[in-house]
Amino acid sequence: MKRYLVLILILAIVGTLIMGIRSITQGLPLVGVKVITTPTTVTVNGPVILDAIHNLATLETVSMVLANDQDISKVWGLEGLCQESLTYLGYFTVTAGVDLQDIAGTNIILEGNGVPAQTAVTLRLLPAQILHVELDTQRSRVVHSDLSIISQLCGTQLPAMVLEAQTNLEKIVEASAIQQGIIKMAQDQARFVLQKVLLELGFTNVTVQFNESYDDQPN
Repeated sequence: MKRYLVLILILAIVGTLIMGIRSITQGLPLVGVKVITTPTTVTVNGPVILDAIHNLATLETVSMVLANDQDISKVWGLEGLCQESLTYLGYFTVTAGVDLQDIAGTNIILEGNGVPAQTAVTLRLLPAQILHVELDTQRSRVVHSDLSIISQLCGTQLPAMVLEAQTNLEKIVEASAIQQGIIKMAQDQARFVLQKVLLELGFTNVTVQFNESYDDQPN
């Protein structure tokens, strides 16, 4: 009888050990076992960088709001009997930036093994330029005008004079924006944005060069 009891006790102990081992193999952590993982190395090549830059399209980086006025006078008719003059005040928004659509793979120079943290990137771009000059029609206006004494006979040249003043002022404010350094500011801001974009790809060593130095004089 005692033999049977001993045998049953041994079987119970063995069964308990088997269940414990099975529990360990089904997900319990193994003490003292090291898990070795292989690090993944990601490389980024020129086309990937080019796509990231092209996605920015045109960097409209700096805008200036400038105002100026101009006097316009017209004399016409028999012996100059018809005369008009006006003073026009124009507000304009001048925007400068860098067009990135024409940048090619040859404008991207990589020095390294392609791993972003171990690769230096040099971007060679065309200089920034004035992208557009927009008239603020809500604020711009004729601040003073003198009509001809016989305006009923002469008619009026005011619409043509306003258009002439707007055209002249657009050129003046563009030149003024360039003199105030808008091209340099646009290039500095474009450099910052591009370095930030490439930093998101992992590149910490990025140099942005412009093929021509900025010009403080209007074209």
